[in-house]
Amino acid sequence: MDRERDMGFVNVLGMPTSVLKYGKISPDTKAMFIVIPGNPGVVEYYDHFMSHLFTSSHGTIPVWGVSHAGHVLPPAGNQALYRKLSYEVCTLHGQIRHKVAFIKENIPSNVRLFLIGHSIGCYIILKILDQLEQPIGRCFMLFPTIERMAVSPNGRVYTPVLKYLRWLAPFFVSGASLLPQITKKWLIRRHFQDENVPQCVHSATEGLLNPFCVSNSLFMAHQEMAEVAELDKTLVASHLDYLSFYFGQSDDWCPPHYGEDFKKLFPTCDVRVCENGYSHAYVIDASLDMANIVSKWCQDFM
Repeated sequence: MDRERDMGFVNVLGMPTSVLKYGKISPDTKAMFIVIPGNPGVVEYYDHFMSHLFTSSHGTIPVWGVSHAGHVLPPAGNQALYRKLSYEVCTLHGQIRHKVAFIKENIPSNVRLFLIGHSIGCYIILKILDQLEQPIGRCFMLFPTIERMAVSPNGRVYTPVLKYLRWLAPFFVSGASLLPQITKKWLIRRHFQDENVPQCVHSATEGLLNPFCVSNSLFMAHQEMAEVAELDKTLVASHLDYLSFYFGQSDDWCPPHYGEDFKKLFPTCDVRVCENGYSHAYVIDASLDMANIVSKWCQDFM
C-alpha cells in the first residue's frame, strides 16, 4: 500500500501544513477517515497507524491525517512570514479553525467523514462538528483529553512548567538542531531503545527537533491547560449519536475516573475502556493494535 502514500504540504489559513494521505478522493469516494492528532501534532507519528487502517479496508477507504499548524517545519521560504502567522493560527482556537478550513477546502461536501481524534484532537473534533458541511459517519475519540486537563496527574506537573519554563525549551532544541544528522538519529534511537517503536516515530521526532515547532507545540499545550477545563456537556449531548470513546486504563492525562464519570453522565454513549494497557501515546507502542480496533469498531457504523 506504500504506493498509495502521499506526504506533503498544503496551504491552510496561510500556513503550509503537513498532510499525510493514504488513498485518493475520486468521484466514487463515499467515505474516508480523517486523523486529527494530539500534541505534538506531527501527523507522521500516525503513519504506521494510518497505513494499517488503510490496509484493513483493502485500500477502498482513504485515510488522511493533518498536522497541527506550526508543528512541522514548513518548506524553505519566508520563515519570517510563518513566524508571524504562527501566533494566531497556532493557538488552540486557531487550530480548530485550521481543521475546519482544511476539511472544507480539500474534501467534497458529499463525502462521509469518519473522524479519528487522539488526545487534544478529540477536543478539536467536538469543536468543529457544528461547522462541517460533510455528513458525519462516526467520531472515534482515542484517549480523549476533553476536560480537566490542568488537574489531571500530568496536568498538575506540566501546568506550572508550561507557564514559567516553556520558553527555555526552544533554546535547548536550538542546540540540538545544530547537531549532525547522524548524531540526532543516534540520540533518538537511544531514547526509544527499550521500546519497539515504528520507524515513523523516529522520523517524526527528528522533524520536531527545531525551535519553531517546539515553541508552537508548547504554546498550544499551555493554552490547553487553561482552556480544556470543565466538560462541555451540552456540546457532547448534541453530538452523542456520532461519538465513540476509547479510554485508557492508566492514562495520566485522562485518568480512569474521568471515563467513569463520563459514562455516568452519558450512559447510552458508545464507550470502551482499553483492556490491554496501551499508553496514552499509543502511536509508540500500539499503532497496529489500535488500527485493528478502530477498523473493526467502524464496521458497526458503515
